[in-house]
Amino acid sequence: MKKLLLSLFIISVIHITAQTSSTFSFNVNGSSVPAGLVSALNSAGDRWGNYLIITEPVKVNIFLVNNSQYPFSAITLANGRKNFTNAPFSNFIYPTALANQLAGTELNPGEYDMDIYVNLATPMYYGTGMPSGSQDDFITLIMHEIGHGLGFYSAGYVNSGNIGSFGNIPASALFPITASFPWHGQDSVPSIYDKFIIKKSQNHLVGLAPNNTTILGDSIKYTSNYFDGPNFANPSNGGQPIKLSGGTGTFTLGVDLLHLHSSVCGSIMSYCWGAGDTIRRPAYRELGILKEIGWNTTANRIEESLTNNSDDLYPNPAQNFVEVSGSNIHSVVIYDMQGRAVIQEVNYRKSNNFKINTENIPNGIYFIAAETENNKKLITKKLVILH
Repeated sequence: MKKLLLSLFIISVIHITAQTSSTFSFNVNGSSVPAGLVSALNSAGDRWGNYLIITEPVKVNIFLVNNSQYPFSAITLANGRKNFTNAPFSNFIYPTALANQLAGTELNPGEYDMDIYVNLATPMYYGTGMPSGSQDDFITLIMHEIGHGLGFYSAGYVNSGNIGSFGNIPASALFPITASFPWHGQDSVPSIYDKFIIKKSQNHLVGLAPNNTTILGDSIKYTSNYFDGPNFANPSNGGQPIKLSGGTGTFTLGVDLLHLHSSVCGSIMSYCWGAGDTIRRPAYRELGILKEIGWNTTANRIEESLTNNSDDLYPNPAQNFVEVSGSNIHSVVIYDMQGRAVIQEVNYRKSNNFKINTENIPNGIYFIAAETENNKKLITKKLVILH
C-alpha cells in the first residue's frame, strides 16, 4: 500500500472496462479513465509476468477514485486461501494469486485476487518515459500495489489497545474500504509472508508471543523487523535478512511489515522512491522474497540476479529505448561489436531506472555498461537492438 491512511471515504464507482495482458486481467471501475491508464496497467502486468511463472491468470480489480482530500495514492486488499491442495505449509494464508499457481487451478472462481484503490487526485504520469518531479509514475505505483497482491502482505495487526495478532484484522480497521471478495483478514492465521519475519534478536515474529496479546503487540511494534529467507531471499541480499518497515514503537496498518525498509532503495516494495522516480522491474531482493514464499521465477537472468545481485535491462531486445535498473547508476555507455561507444549518457537525475533512447541505433548486437560515480561497474551485458 502506498501513502496509506485509512481515515477516508470512498466514492461510488461505475464499471468502465476490462483489459487483459498475457498473465494478468484488469477490471477497471471509475467515473472516468485517464488516457494511458489502461496501457500502463497492461505494461505493469506484463513486466511482473516477465519474471514470474504464471499459469493461472492474476485477476486485479481496480477502483478509481478522485479526491484531493484523500491522503493516499493507492491501497491494496489481497484475497487469500489456506490449507488448499499443494499448499507447502498448512495454517498460513496465501494470497490467491499465489495459491492458484501452487494448486494448479483457480481456487476463487468469481472472485478477484486483489482490489486496488487508486486516487486520481494524485498527480500521475501514465506514459513509459520519465515523469516530472511532481508526478508519481503510474507503472511504478501499480507494480508496487500488485506486489502486495502477489505476496508482500502481512496479517500482523496491533489495535488501539496494543493487542497484537496475526489473522485478526477486523473489518472496522479498514472501514470504509471494503473488499469485493470475502475478507480473510480474520482467519486467525498469519500470512505465508509473516512466516519468514524475524526480529533483530533472530526470533521469528510468528510464535514469539501468544496471539491476541499485548506481548505480541509490543513484539510487532518494537525493534527492527527482517524478512529471513534462507533459500532465496537472504542470498539475494548478500546472505543477510532483508530489513522491513516498522519496529519504531508505533504500528500503522498497511505500512508496517509489508514493505521493505525505506533505506532499501532501487526496490518497488520500498518507500525509498517517490514523485519523479521510476522503478519498473522487481529488484533481486523482491524476487528472492517472492520465490521464498512459493513463486517460481522465469528466465535464467532472474536466477542470476538472485545469486549475483546483478542489475538488469528492460526490454531486451530493445526497440526505441532500454531501461537500466539499479541503485547508484552514474553513467551508461552502449558499445558496438567493435568496441566503439555509440551512446554515452550521465544519470543526472539519479534515477534507479535510467532510460536510454535507442531509436537511432541500427539493429544489431551491442554491449551496455553502467557505472557508479567511482567507475565501479554495475553491469556489462549484451543488448540486442531490434526495431
